[in-house]
Amino acid sequence: MKLSRLHALALLAPLSLCTTALAQEPATAAAPVELSETMDMAAVIALLKQQQEELNAQRERLDAQASKITSLTQELDALRAAPGTEPIPQTTPAPAQTIASTPPAEQADGGRGTPELQEGAEDGTRGEQIDIAKTVQSKSESDKKSSKAIADAQTDDPTEELLDQFPGAWRLPGTNSAFRVGGYVRAAVVLNADVLDIPDRFIVGSIPVDQGDADENAAQSSITANQSRLNFDFREPTEVGILRAFIEGDFTGNGDSFRLRHAFGQWNRILAGQTWSAFVDTSASPEGVDFEGLNGRVNVRQSQIRYSPRIGESFQFQLSLEDPNPQIQNGNGVTRVPDLVLAGRFQPHERLHVRAAFLGRQIRGQESLPDGSTANAGVDKEYAWGVSFSGSFAMPRFDKRDKFLFQLSKGNSIGRYVNDLSSTGNYDGIFNQNSRKLELFDVLAGYGSLQHWWMDDRSLRSNLTLGYVEIDNPSFVAGDAYKRTIRASANLLWNPTPHVDTGIEYLWGKRENKDGDSGEAKQLQMMIRYIF
Repeated sequence: MKLSRLHALALLAPLSLCTTALAQEPATAAAPVELSETMDMAAVIALLKQQQEELNAQRERLDAQASKITSLTQELDALRAAPGTEPIPQTTPAPAQTIASTPPAEQADGGRGTPELQEGAEDGTRGEQIDIAKTVQSKSESDKKSSKAIADAQTDDPTEELLDQFPGAWRLPGTNSAFRVGGYVRAAVVLNADVLDIPDRFIVGSIPVDQGDADENAAQSSITANQSRLNFDFREPTEVGILRAFIEGDFTGNGDSFRLRHAFGQWNRILAGQTWSAFVDTSASPEGVDFEGLNGRVNVRQSQIRYSPRIGESFQFQLSLEDPNPQIQNGNGVTRVPDLVLAGRFQPHERLHVRAAFLGRQIRGQESLPDGSTANAGVDKEYAWGVSFSGSFAMPRFDKRDKFLFQLSKGNSIGRYVNDLSSTGNYDGIFNQNSRKLELFDVLAGYGSLQHWWMDDRSLRSNLTLGYVEIDNPSFVAGDAYKRTIRASANLLWNPTPHVDTGIEYLWGKRENKDGDSGEAKQLQMMIRYIF
């Protein structure tokens, strides 16, 4: 069947009008159609189908664009209606501070290191939204203004940027603050082959020199859950950094009561409260199952005021005034002058870091008289010092994640800072009951640890660790006094899911007294931890 040019135009006219009304972008308009004087019916039908397909495609694009505009407009209305929200600025501020990821190693005393605030946050979650806004603003002048406001609001909302860098937190209604509850449930099984004074952990300094086999002196085992932990983390963005308040505790107090671990506030580079001492290097702590941790590791949490400036991208400096709490034998420590800690950390890239710290102390104490009176008790003081050098570096011979961690510490009167000496107690100084003078303990402590990741498994790894502590006792100290300890451990750790840790660890330790007598002990530990 043949049609005249007039008939074909009459058939196509309504369809062309619809196409013109709906088309929004010149690039998507239909190409001009050349019609001959006569066209057969098949050609007309094919042309109509082509026009219909183009109309359907344009209608889908317009529907999608309308949906995006509606969604973005709702977000803008919500931002404007939120109480306490500041006016939206026209310029994007400098990136806010963010939180460094928690070190993978479980710290001594069962703890992961508390995350520290660091600079260098990058927001990579809003790119898609901003691209949508840029697409919308090309449609009309009014849409451009709306889209710009939406994009600016999303980019400059301090809470949105904070939540991007604070996983698991939620926004507190009516504020720019965020809050998170965290922690874990931890169950541990400890099997002792030999006698230990505290059977649920491995304190090398508590190994008896005489391992008797009597019933009253038999090795004990335990199953515990009191190492479980709970923490609360509050953060609020400010013009000069994030304001943070953090509280954490576990249940290892007397009678499984709640025990405070961390309680501090931090704003910009200033921290005040109780947390890890600046003398501690949390990034150099090996992973382990034992709740007690390494004998030779510097490991103490205490109240302090700390200032932590950053110099460039690779160097961070710390200056801290900390609670001295001197631990003295034959006397009582007197707190008068705070401990001073100066530390510097250098990290040229993610596979290497080294850290050096200096500790200055005044050890003041009051002697304990044999009759228990204090009326005529003498007071003496000594000045003490300590240094620590630690770090980690990659050893990618078998796996790029393999690394070696180390620490070496030396000084007089640093006993309270060394893990094994702090657990066994009172190794800062001792009163000579003959001269009634205070004398200090010289201490050497350290460890080395190799971590290896097995094959291509992303969660199976092992740690082989050796720790050492030695004390130079004053001459008048008794022969059964602590002289040195050695601790070795090997473990296998596995994460079946990101929120579940499992592990098994074998430990061996030896204690030697001043007179040369020694004792050894072995222990096997297993644990499972459910992180929330």
